[in-house]
Amino acid sequence: LGMDTERKGLIFSKGRLETLTDGVFAIIMTILVFNISVPELILFTEGEHAEERLSNKFASLWPDILAYIISFTTLAVYWVTHHRIFRWILYVDRPLIWINISFLMTIGIVPFSTTLLTQYLDQQISIFAYSFNAVLAGVIVYALYFYAKRNPELVDKTVPALIGRRAGRRTIVTTSTYSVALLFSFIYL
Repeated sequence: LGMDTERKGLIFSKGRLETLTDGVFAIIMTILVFNISVPELILFTEGEHAEERLSNKFASLWPDILAYIISFTTLAVYWVTHHRIFRWILYVDRPLIWINISFLMTIGIVPFSTTLLTQYLDQQISIFAYSFNAVLAGVIVYALYFYAKRNPELVDKTVPALIGRRAGRRTIVTTSTYSVALLFSFIYL
C-alpha cells in the first residue's frame, strides 16, 4: 500500500463492511413488507358481503403499498450507488467505516420517512422528513465517494472511473432534486 506502518495497521479489507452493508439493506428491504397489514374480515358478521368488504379494505391499503414501492425502490437506488462506489474501493479505514455506518443509519430511517410521506402527503412536515432523509443519505453517500477519491491508498488504481466526475455528478443531481422538493415543501404547503 505504500504507507507507514502505523497507517497500514488502520487499513482493512472491504469485505466485512460490504457484508454489513448488504445485510442492513436486506433486513430493511425485507421488513418493509411488514408495514402492509393483511385485511381482517369476520365472516360471521360480514357474511355474504365479505368479498366486497375485502375489496374495500384492500383498496384502503394503497398508501401502505405505495410506501412499500417507494421505499424499496429508493433503497435499491442507494444500494446500487453504494455498490458502484465500492467496486473501486479495495481497502477501508476507520473514517470510511464510520461514514458508511452513518449512511446505513440514515438508510434505516427511509421506511419511516416514506410511510410518513404517504400517510400525510398534504403535510409539510412529512414532505420535509422524507426529503431531508433523502438529502442526508445523498450527502453521506457522496461523502463515501469523495473520501475514497481523496484517499488513493484505498482505491484500485487501475479503475480510472473514480477519478472522473460522472459518478459524483449522479449523486449530486439526485440530492439536488430532493433538496428542491424540500424547499418546495416550505413554499407551497
